[in-house]
Amino acid sequence: MRRPRYSTTTLATVAAVFFLSSYNRPIADAVRLEAIRAEAQALMNTHPPELPRNWRKVSRRQWPTAIASLHPEDVTVHTWGVDIVTKASVDGGYGYEVLRSKANLPMPATCYSEPSQGVFWHGPC
Repeated sequence: MRRPRYSTTTLATVAAVFFLSSYNRPIADAVRLEAIRAEAQALMNTHPPELPRNWRKVSRRQWPTAIASLHPEDVTVHTWGVDIVTKASVDGGYGYEVLRSKANLPMPATCYSEPSQGVFWHGPC
């Protein structure tokens, strides 16, 4: 009996979809999530938002280890907390937010899950 053959293009496409989709979910490692929360809080202290914009970009070379391990596209400190964008898009993209207060969610609460206390995950909303 002959096995079906798959083209290299088909296998590459399936692998790419699998690889890319794995970045659009929150991590579940509690130790890593706690490190992200602690690093984001440190960024709030060391990179206060610039006025009048009320936000400040953190350069890639200044990303702490746990945050950098997420391979974000962007890290920004806002007056409300830290936004870690893992996949940007016009509809909000994907990423983590560590807030100064849970009452300060910048998007509707239905856009978020909380994989660890104080660390919020969002997808497009």
